[in-house]
Amino acid sequence: MWLRQVGVQKSGCGVKTIKGLLGCVSTAALAIVLAAQVSAQTLTLKASVPFDFVVGGRIVPAGDYVVSTSGVLGVLQVWNEAKGMVPIFAVTSAVYGQRDGVASLTFHRYGGDYFLAAIWDGAGSGGRSIPISSTEKEKSKSASMAKPDVVTVLARR
Repeated sequence: MWLRQVGVQKSGCGVKTIKGLLGCVSTAALAIVLAAQVSAQTLTLKASVPFDFVVGGRIVPAGDYVVSTSGVLGVLQVWNEAKGMVPIFAVTSAVYGQRDGVASLTFHRYGGDYFLAAIWDGAGSGGRSIPISSTEKEKSKSASMAKPDVVTVLARR
C-alpha cells in the first residue's frame, strides 16, 4: 500500500526494468569476482633444481621442472617436460608471509635428502605449502637436528 501512496506502481513496466537491470549487473559483478579469484589461484613456475628431491611420495631427479597449482584446492603438479615425465600431484594449502617477492621453491633438507616444502609466486606475499609426508617425518625423527635446513631455489614465471 505504501508504494501507491508515494506514486510508485507495484507491477509497472519501469519497476520490472530496474529489477532486471539490477539482476544483470549483479550477475556480471559476481562473474568478475569469481573469475579474478580463479585466476589468482593459478600459479605456474619453472625452476632448475640441482639435486634429487621428494614430492608426492616420489623421488625425482635433478633437472628443469614446471611446477603449477590450480583450482580451489591448489593441487600441485610437478613435471619435467624435457624428460617426458608423468606429472606428480600433491595437495597444498595456502601460506602467507614470503619475503622479497621472489618466485621460488622451498625445500627441507635432512642430510642429503630434499623434500619440496613450498612454492612462492613472487607477485605478492602468498604461496602454497606442501604437507609433510610420512617419509619426511621419518627422516626428521632420524636426523640429529631439531629443524631441517631450508634450501631455496629461484624460479621464473
